[in-house]
Amino acid sequence: MKPKRKKVPVSIIITSSPTVMSNIQQLFGELERHVKREEHEKALNITDKILAIDAKDKDALHCKAITLIRLERYTDALAILNKPLEGKFVFEKAYCLYRTNQLNDGATLIENRRKELKSQGQVLSWDLRHLEAQMLYRMERYQECIELYYGMLKDTPKSDEGYNDILTNFNACKAAVLYSGETLDDRWKVEDVTMTTYELSFNSACARISTGEYTQALKLLEEAKALCRETLHDYDEEEIEQEMAIIIVQTAYVYQLLGRVDQARELYQSVLKIKALEVTVPAVAANNLVAIQKEEDLFDSAKKIKTATTKSLGVKFFSFQKRAIAMNELLLNLYQSKFVACRDAARNLLKTQPDNDALYLILAATMHKQKKTAKALEELKEYAQARPESVAMQFAIVQLELINGSDYVAAIESLQKFLKALPAAEQHRPGYVALLVWLYDQAGQGEKGVALLSEASAVWAKTSTSSMPLALLRQTAAFKLRSHRYKEAAKDYEELVRADPSDPASIAGLIMAYSEFEPALAEKYGASLPVMASSMALDVEALEKVVPGLKREYVSQENASGAGFGSGRRPTGPGSRPRRSGARRLRKRKPLLPKNYDTAATPDPERWLPKRDRAAARLARGRKTGGGSKKDMGKGPQGLNMEGGGIGGTGSARIAGRELPKPAAAPVVVAPVEEVVDVAAIAKAKSAGNSKNKKKKGKGGKW
Repeated sequence: MKPKRKKVPVSIIITSSPTVMSNIQQLFGELERHVKREEHEKALNITDKILAIDAKDKDALHCKAITLIRLERYTDALAILNKPLEGKFVFEKAYCLYRTNQLNDGATLIENRRKELKSQGQVLSWDLRHLEAQMLYRMERYQECIELYYGMLKDTPKSDEGYNDILTNFNACKAAVLYSGETLDDRWKVEDVTMTTYELSFNSACARISTGEYTQALKLLEEAKALCRETLHDYDEEEIEQEMAIIIVQTAYVYQLLGRVDQARELYQSVLKIKALEVTVPAVAANNLVAIQKEEDLFDSAKKIKTATTKSLGVKFFSFQKRAIAMNELLLNLYQSKFVACRDAARNLLKTQPDNDALYLILAATMHKQKKTAKALEELKEYAQARPESVAMQFAIVQLELINGSDYVAAIESLQKFLKALPAAEQHRPGYVALLVWLYDQAGQGEKGVALLSEASAVWAKTSTSSMPLALLRQTAAFKLRSHRYKEAAKDYEELVRADPSDPASIAGLIMAYSEFEPALAEKYGASLPVMASSMALDVEALEKVVPGLKREYVSQENASGAGFGSGRRPTGPGSRPRRSGARRLRKRKPLLPKNYDTAATPDPERWLPKRDRAAARLARGRKTGGGSKKDMGKGPQGLNMEGGGIGGTGSARIAGRELPKPAAAPVVVAPVEEVVDVAAIAKAKSAGNSKNKKKKGKGGKW
């Protein structure tokens, strides 16, 4: 909303020299021309020239403030309006406070103006009332806002141009009241104001959504789309899409609430593709997409949540919207296992939202997801001491105690402590009683469960105008039947049968209870059970002879003598499989032979052995003999003490070797004089032979 323009006077009485007066008059003439042409930058320059001549000219200051407002420089305009001027300029100043998000100051300014005018017997102007209502709406003071709009509707004729605007905001305020959980006065019942403007249809749809009437809301949203396209038929398609984006997002939200997730996802994604939208629309669509995806595609959700958590959105969203987006961001961090970031963000939110139980549950969930259930239970109990009335935290404590070793006794104690702190009228609510009875049953304390049910039944009989609720009585009877309290269960089932004689579940329970102590009565009520409709004929006697857990062939000889069975173990009645006679014949498989196999040839007996183990390979290895041959290589463990071993062949090195027996002294043989033995040549030849046969070492290095 923009303030109305104030026409700048052309002729002004100025007490100054004739030259100065003519200059100011000329400047005001130029100023008026620029204002009419909406040339705001040029108009601002002219006002500066006027104020350079006369800094206290109230018309120039007022015109400069209005020009700055039109240029959306609200802080600069507010600095001028805060100066001690002759005029009040309350509307302009309040509008700047509204646009700079100083809502409390703006509302206080208007309220002071109202009191001042009331003392003079006057009322607040229409513009100030409308601006005050907008401030109250942004401050979430909906009851005061709706009262103000209701009074404006009374004072404004329907033929007035602003009537539809007030009616649109009035319906938006009603929807906000219902969204916030407050009650709506009977004077302002939700009524569909349609077929006038698409804004009215949209706000009526929002009111229907807040009351859970989703089908009616969808009809109103479709109507809003049609009216929007009809109203903006002269606009470009891109501009129409931008205006319809908010209606599409709200339609997707209704689909999401109805469980039509695929349709909602498609609409949200279509909105995110539209360019140049107002920042709140894609932010809401991105946040709702994150809620749909949950633990799927976490990387995409992390990108989308950034769209909904920018700083510029802080002043545009309401508190319940900020709260939902913050919770989604926390859950996303939890799904991504960013436990430190999740806990830090949750603690920061607790400073501003100490009553938000979900934050305490998220803190406990971060510890539980790290498999620190005992630590999570300890923290949650500390939080519960600060908020003993929190049902969510108490139920979470019970759940964690069951997870942490199935400690039913501790869970019972925690729940009993919580119930004792509640008012007497709240202690026997069906949900609390059902949970405590189930815990008693699991802990083997059925008697306490029955006593609790009897106590709850007495309380319900006193507080209720009629008899005990049938749902609670049905659960009580079933629990007594499981606890083998057949007579007490029979009494409860009799009451249920009297209330509804055609209820087969109650009749069946009564028969089961009577069959334990009064079989005759059980047979009497057995005739009241409906006939079981089945197209398949069952042989009861044959079913009784079947041994559970065994195949049909292995029925014992004693049980096989009845009707439908022969003397053997297999049934011989009509439709049964014929009995196999004689010994079981073994089927021999043909051998697999290679192609072109000659059956006359004798197969090689060593054909299944590896080639290295065959006789031909062994013979080839045996031919290679002599010093340094492969025959002697690699025999014995590494570092074995060999004869004459050691570096240089001196026999002095015995590295981790074992002592070998000393060889016997060889007889001295005297060579003939003619034959000369070259010992050095022989040693050199042996050394050369060893170096040729030595293999290269691999990458393993030296041992």
